[in-house]
Order: sequence, then structure tokens, then C-alpha cells
Amino acid sequence: MAAAEVPPAGEKPWPAPVLAWTALIILAIANILSYLDRIIINLLVEPIQADLAINDTQFSLLQGLAFGLFYTLLALPIGRRVDSQSRKPIIAIGVAVFSLFSLLSGFAKTFGQLFLARVGVGAGEASVTPTAYSLISDYFPPERLGRAMSIFTMTAFVGIGLAYMAGGAAIAAIAAWDAPGLIDDLEPWRRVFVVISIPGLFIIPLLLMLKEPERRGRKSEKMLPVKQVFSHIWRQGKGFALLLAGFSMITMSGYASTVWTPALFIRVFDWTAPEIGFAYGALYLVLGPAGAILAGTICDKMTAKGFKDAPLRVAAFGFVGTGLFGGIAPLLPNGTLALSCFAPTMIMSTMPYPMAATAIQLITPNELRGQVTAFYLLIINVIGLGLGPIVVGLFSDFAFPQPDGVRYSLAIVNAACAPVALFFLVGAFRPYAKLRNSA
Repeated sequence: MAAAEVPPAGEKPWPAPVLAWTALIILAIANILSYLDRIIINLLVEPIQADLAINDTQFSLLQGLAFGLFYTLLALPIGRRVDSQSRKPIIAIGVAVFSLFSLLSGFAKTFGQLFLARVGVGAGEASVTPTAYSLISDYFPPERLGRAMSIFTMTAFVGIGLAYMAGGAAIAAIAAWDAPGLIDDLEPWRRVFVVISIPGLFIIPLLLMLKEPERRGRKSEKMLPVKQVFSHIWRQGKGFALLLAGFSMITMSGYASTVWTPALFIRVFDWTAPEIGFAYGALYLVLGPAGAILAGTICDKMTAKGFKDAPLRVAAFGFVGTGLFGGIAPLLPNGTLALSCFAPTMIMSTMPYPMAATAIQLITPNELRGQVTAFYLLIINVIGLGLGPIVVGLFSDFAFPQPDGVRYSLAIVNAACAPVALFFLVGAFRPYAKLRNSA
């Protein structure tokens, strides 16, 4: 077994690298499964709309308001428990919940029932990110945290890629499957939800077997009052506010693209769900992790050279081209050109996410990490997840009601979010560096 990191005098050793990386792998698998359950519905737009008789705005509510409702509302109470209780059962219960409600999604007979099932999926997934961030921050020392966070964050893109690739293949296979027993009378899109709910059950024992790491820099063993948590956030002032604003715009563009790109290729370019699932999934699977790892590597090198605002610099300048390529891609005349233009968009759009995680952990005391992370998730998801998909849906239903209207809606959202995000993040450089110096 490799030796543990040697800490400064007076501090306990960091966990042995083999233990830290093993834990990271298990947490990463849980994150992949959460995105698989979250994303697969995007390939099922057409059959769900046909079966339940819903329009684009209603479908966007399934991924926006429904998923985001408890995903955001539960973030703070879960964050408080992350900061004061054993973290392993918190994430294990969350995985069990989102797996169960993915199963129930397959048995929904009305829009209302499917809406409630997606609420449950969001409720379960609300535990994954704050718990994982807190654990990873106690497994890895600061000089290796950027890369560790990037690896964990990139699994979101692996999950999205697998959801699209395997989902597309699964849709084709399940459509032709003479399913036995309980699901033999279910439509193919319902069977997909039943099948993808199963893998989560196998990761739960591994999560419970994790070794709870020593909490670093902890000043209090008690759950701090909510007032004290918000007082800490308030004291971070302009730096944290601009950070939230910038990453909210990035998230808005990201969710809009993730939800509506499959529909773009199916409606505008006449691709089938398996075709766009495999192609778009391959981009996520290869270029999404590449963007995240690139960001983490650059961030760690800049941090080693003394840049206190390294995570924000990497996020801001890494994302800037997304507005250009992401705005042009939906407007191109055929699917091959559009997919080629989405390739650089993928790399640049995935760079900011691990940087947000790294930036927040570096300025947050241990006893507040779960709650501050939860507050961050609350804000970016209210704006990004709450508005991103539905703005595209509203544009498509009312401003561009023609069959190819989704291309204009998606182009507008992508083109508008990037420069606004850049403005906010550049403004955060100096105040964030001051927060780092005082942390």
C-alpha cells in the first residue's frame, strides 16, 4: 500500500493514495449512475410526448421543474447532514431513492405521475454531489484536489455519454424485445426506465464499505446554525456572488443543450434516437472527460505557480468559445456538420464544472463544505436547470413553432450564456483571490 501524504507538522497524515483513489472510483460510479437515470429521458422525447400527449413546454418541465424541485429543495438539509454526520449512508440512501423512482418512471400512466417520479429521481440525486465533494476534499490534499475533482466531475460526462450511447442502443433493442413477466405489456420507453433502475442497487454496498476520512480543518463537531452558514456566505460577498452568477449561466447553457440536442437532430436532421444517441454520446464520453481533465491539470499547475484564482481563470477562458460554436452548431445545414461543431463546444463547455467544485472547497471551512456546496447547487440549478430547458421549450412552442424551431431556440440560449458567464467570472478574479488569501 502506498504511503499516505505527509502533512505539515501537527496535522494528521492524509489517507493513503490507494485508499483515496479507490474511494474516488466508487463515488465516480455512483455519479455515473445518477446521470444515467437523469439523462436517458432526453432520448425518449418523441415516444413520451406521443404516449402522454404533452408538448415541448411540458416535456421541459419534466427535466426542469420536476427534476429540479427536490434536487434543489433538499440540497441544504442534505448539506447540513453531510457536515455533521457520517457521509456514507447519506449517499447510499440517495442512490437507492433515485433508482427506485427511475423504476417508477416506467410505470407512469399520466404526465402528472411521470412528473412526480422525476421529482423523486431529483430527490435521490440531491445527495450525491455535496456528499462526494465533502469526502473527496478530505481524501486529497489541496495540491491534488483540482485533478481529483476533475476526475469526479468528468464522470458526469461519462454518465451522460453512456446514457446517450447505451440508451440509444437500448431503445432499439428493447423495442424489439419480447419482454417476459412484469414488463411484457409496457411500451419500449417504459421498459428502458425499468432496466436502467437496476445498476444502482449494486453500488450501494460499495458505498457503505468506504472508509470515512478524517475531516480536515474542522473547527466545530456540532451542526452549525443555519444563520451562521448564511453569515459565512454573506461575508464572502462579491467574490462568491459573481462566482454563483457565472456558473449559473454556464449551467443554463449546459442543461439546455443536454436536454434538447437529441430532439434537434431527430426533428431537424432526421436522425433516429439510436443514431444521435451513439454519436452525441460518443462526444460526451470522449471529449467531456477530456475537457474536465484538461481543466484540472491546468488548474493544479497554475495553483502551484501561485495563482489564487486559478479555478476561475480556467473556467472563464475555457468556456468562452462555447457561445460561438454552441450558437452556430444548431444552425448548420446537416447533422454531420452540426455534430462536428458540437465537438469543440463539448470540450470547452465541460471545463468549468470541476473548477466550480475546486473553487468552492478551497475557500470553505470543513464544517461548512456540505452546506455551502448545497447552496451553490441550489442557486445554479434554480437558474440553470430551472430555466435552461424551459426557455428552449417556450421559444420552440411560441416564438419558433415550426418543426425546426428548436434549432433557433437552442442557438439563442447557447450564444447568450457564454459572454454573460465570462463577464461575471472575470469580475470574480480579484475578490476570489482575496478570499483564498484569507481562507
